Amino acid sequence: MNVLSRYMLREFLRAAAACILGFMVLFLLIDFVDNVEKMLRHDASLPEIGWYYLSIVPKVFVMISPVGTMLAVLVVISLRMRGNELTAMFSGGVSLARVCRPVLAGCALVSVLSLLCSEMLVPAVNRYSREIKRLRMRPGSVAAQFSGKRYWMRGEGGILSAGLVDAESRSLQGFMYFELDPEFRPVRRIEARRAGIRPDGSWELHRGEERILTDPPSTAPFETRTYRFPETIAGFLDGETPPEEMTYSQLSGYVEELRRKGYEARRHETDLEAKIAYPLLNVLIAMLAIPFALRGPRAGGLWRSIGLGLLVGFACWVVLSASLSLGKKGIFPPLLAAWLPGALFVGAGAALFRGVGR
Repeated sequence: MNVLSRYMLREFLRAAAACILGFMVLFLLIDFVDNVEKMLRHDASLPEIGWYYLSIVPKVFVMISPVGTMLAVLVVISLRMRGNELTAMFSGGVSLARVCRPVLAGCALVSVLSLLCSEMLVPAVNRYSREIKRLRMRPGSVAAQFSGKRYWMRGEGGILSAGLVDAESRSLQGFMYFELDPEFRPVRRIEARRAGIRPDGSWELHRGEERILTDPPSTAPFETRTYRFPETIAGFLDGETPPEEMTYSQLSGYVEELRRKGYEARRHETDLEAKIAYPLLNVLIAMLAIPFALRGPRAGGLWRSIGLGLLVGFACWVVLSASLSLGKKGIFPPLLAAWLPGALFVGAGAALFRGVGR
């Protein structure tokens, strides 16, 4: 690596560290102001609060790194333009591609770090932070636990289980209810393809079967039946394991299990594709940021770059969120929903590169 490449890489890494750290501090401050009163109200200790915010740092880094990276690219390129450094480089015969390569290499480094965090740190620490949040913000609530590719919850009268929790429709797929007697022996088992809660609080089960396990045993299938269990669906909604708490292999295995049982898995399929696509946005979004900085006016300096970065970053976030939502609703295929934003960013960047001269 020559002197020019080392210089551009060093400047980018400095800017990226400052931008990403700045966004992380801002996010944590907003979350602290929003939640600390709830945690103190339920007797959370200062070390517990500190560990909670330390545990969400990896998740916050993965979430805001694309915007921080894009802002860093805008700042680095804009400042080099304003100081006529790029003009000097181009006059010396240095091509635009050679100037941009170290910046893109730095973006790739951030992508790798984001991917490693999402696979190695985020799943474990997210479970820890969510447990603190549940205990200190909603104490006394019962949440389902994810184990063996199913959700399990101990209720007042028995054990409930579900293969899939659909928070959007507030329903469960692959529902099972095991009623237990005081001796913890099963006396009744109810299975249903789908379960939901009616407005009056009763459970509505579809395409299921009820088995009485006491003597004499009996089995009664049904299409739709209403039950009144002591438990509500809130425990499953609170205990739903988000994709951020699964590694790529765990989420992939869960998706395969849902497919095998015939459940609707498009929401999780979209999240699975996004586990790879989202960290790579650190590189793809730079392809849009570089021509933005090169084509912009020299006036305005650092503050103009920051303002432009926030504006473009917000627009990119809207595009990404909309695409993922369309994928989870089944309008877009999961693969297209996860990768379409990156393709649009690269395409827009390629269009903006036209007319950018030396």
